[in-house]
Amino acid sequence: MTPEQVFMYAKSYRLYFSGESYDFIKYKGHVSTPPLITQRDRQFYYRLSTKLTDAQIHATFLLTYFFKPKAYIADVVAPDILQAGIAFASRAENGTSTLGNELYTLRRHLLPTHVDEWLYGAFIDGHRAALPTCVEALISRELQIDLACVLLLIPQSAQGYHWFQYWEQREPVGSTFGVRPWLSRLRKADQLLNWQRPAWRQYTHTLSEMFWASYPGLALAPQQEEPQLFA
Repeated sequence: MTPEQVFMYAKSYRLYFSGESYDFIKYKGHVSTPPLITQRDRQFYYRLSTKLTDAQIHATFLLTYFFKPKAYIADVVAPDILQAGIAFASRAENGTSTLGNELYTLRRHLLPTHVDEWLYGAFIDGHRAALPTCVEALISRELQIDLACVLLLIPQSAQGYHWFQYWEQREPVGSTFGVRPWLSRLRKADQLLNWQRPAWRQYTHTLSEMFWASYPGLALAPQQEEPQLFA
């Protein structure tokens, strides 16, 4: 990838994650940019171009702007961010093995009695916590973005599982707090992963179905909150 292309993609990822007006997939990440030679921070784009592969650059941009939609290029080139981007790119190189292993580990630790709390939040005085455990794990980076897409965005109608629909109905459009902002970012990340990783849709649907089917007889629809008796 040339430095000019790195510059363009940095702008397009930032636009994509920081608002709703730019369709990254439609335009394939293409945006108009001023000449790179006129940019004071141009050395960062040259550095990324020479040190990382194309896949690693895309992975680094996805990670950076997912967690910090208005990040600057100086944020992207921080050593820890670059290492995280390289590691995230390697997940695609390993095909389904990494996702499969992580799903296996999660299944061992996520007991059926804890699934409702993990997906929808603990009950506190009869009402749900603002954030469910799965989103807390995503924010803390304990739950990887690609694995979150597999687990949270793919409905399982046979088990009454429609996680994203539940949160869309629960929280208003444009909400800046709670789950809604993370749901929006997850959907954007899923579109980018489908663009970056061959057969993403095919194998993620298979993995999701297999994981949730490993809870036989468990209804994945949220348990009802207690009615509020007094206003």
